[in-house]
Parts: sequence; structure tokens; C-alpha cells
Amino acid sequence: MDTCITVWHWPTQERWFDEGIRTSLDLVRHAGFTHINWNPDAGSSYWMADAEIEFTRRIVAEAGLKVHSVHSTNGRNTVSELIGPVPFTFESRKDIRSPHEWQRLSGVELLKNRIDLAAAFGAPNIVLHVDISDDVFRSPESETKFFAPLYRSLDELLPYCLERKVQIAAETLLDASGGSFLKLYDRLFSRYEAAFIGLCYDSGHWELLEPGGLTVLERYGNRLIATHIHDNFGAKDNHLLPFDGRLDWNAITKAIAATDYVTPLNFETPMDRYGVPDAVFYHRAHAVAARLEEMIATARRKIGE
Repeated sequence: MDTCITVWHWPTQERWFDEGIRTSLDLVRHAGFTHINWNPDAGSSYWMADAEIEFTRRIVAEAGLKVHSVHSTNGRNTVSELIGPVPFTFESRKDIRSPHEWQRLSGVELLKNRIDLAAAFGAPNIVLHVDISDDVFRSPESETKFFAPLYRSLDELLPYCLERKVQIAAETLLDASGGSFLKLYDRLFSRYEAAFIGLCYDSGHWELLEPGGLTVLERYGNRLIATHIHDNFGAKDNHLLPFDGRLDWNAITKAIAATDYVTPLNFETPMDRYGVPDAVFYHRAHAVAARLEEMIATARRKIGE
């Protein structure tokens, strides 16, 4: 049974990118996972050199793992990006949504860098944050202002993605209402083909936007290509293992099973939420992942009956 979990960067070793991540990869594989979501440098404007991409591809392959998804970057992530003691040190000079052409083009180049990483892995998609607020849809003028540079960037990325067989998965976030994200997906999916762009369903994020609801899967399940699976109690973005919060996993797995999503599900559950040794966390996470994969398989068998 295929199972997938996010590999995070935990700088507990002096050489965190090679020694540290190799350790994490070994623990993930030993726990029974077959796939990973690559997360180091997600959201940041760090540029990966060709030698880094090749090294990263090699250590994942040597660990006996496959990459189901790469968490890419728009250069604007206030959690993962560099933030210094004064505001101007916040790095957002690469931004696919910028109205300033040099900045927008820099964002396109940065995203191409992560597409190259995904292609080197043989990963089918990259997950992208499209930061949006409810203000975008308050008038036709504000909507045009937001989407014009974004569309230019995506138009330029489309042939690059198709050539490398890497799709973009737009993630459900928390910086706008569920209605605004549904409008975002409506705009993107009506403009671009499924071979280029689809949906990344983030279970914990969507629960905070629409408690107990699954409208995003019901409406756009035909574009579901990536998942960020985690749990919470409905108050904040806890990123817990499934069944440790309040989400209805029976309903969620049935909704996913009704789509053409190619499993495995990807667990986006960082180990720092749990005060246990890394190996213990990954083994527990794998048991939960296997349980959800079986729930998906069972639901699909019933649909086929």
C-alpha cells in the first residue's frame, strides 16, 4: 500500500540539508512510507542550483522513496521566508502576482526552479500558494488588478509545465473566506486546462473556512491532484494527525474516493506537534496513513458495486 508524508527541514544537525534530511528520509522509509511531499525551502525565495537539485534527487532515490508532490514557492510566505529585525528585510522580490514586471518575472523564474526540481524527482505536481483576500472580489476593477499579473505569469508557465509534465496544484489557504477561494478556483479552472493546473485540497485549512463542509471537493473534485491531510479542532491550524482532532474522516475519504484523485494521500503533519521521538512519530503516522488509504479503497469499491 502506497503512503505519503511531508518531509520537513529540522536543523538539528550541523549539516541539516544533507545529514539532517537523509536522517529524516531514512526514518520515513523505515516507518513504511513509500512517497514524500518535498517541503524544504517551501515558500522561500531561495534558489536551488542545478547541483543541489541533482543531489536532492539522488538522496531521495537512495532512500528508496518517490516524490508525490513538491511544495513550491511564490516568494511571499511570511512563515518560511526570511524575516529580519526591520520590515525591508522581508524578501518578496520574486512574486508572480506583482504588478511590477521585474518582480513578476523574477517570481516566474523562481517557480520554474521548483518545476525543475519536481521534474528531476519525477513528481507529477508542485503545490502553489495563491494568496488572495476577500477584497479581490469587491469590484470588477479590484479583480482585474489582482488577476492580470497572475494570469500573465501562469500563461508563461503553462508551456514550461506541459513540457516537463508537472502540474500546478493551487492550495486552499486561510487568508480569505471559502467563498473567495471557490471564486479563485472557478477563475483558474475555467481559464486553464486540467493538464496544467488543478486543486490541492488542504483538509485542515478547509475545515477552518467551512466547518464540517466539503464544498471545494464537491465542486472541484474533478481537478483534485494533490492533498495536504491533517486535523484540527476548528479553532486554529494545528496540523495534527488525522483522528487527533475533530474532522470527519469518513466524510472526507468518501468525498475524495468519488474523485479521480491518484492516491496516496499526503500527510502534512509536522512532528513538532508531538513530544515523541522522530521514529515513534513516523510509525504512528504511517499506521494512520494506512488506515485512511484503506478507507479510500473501501469507499471506491462501494462506488463500483
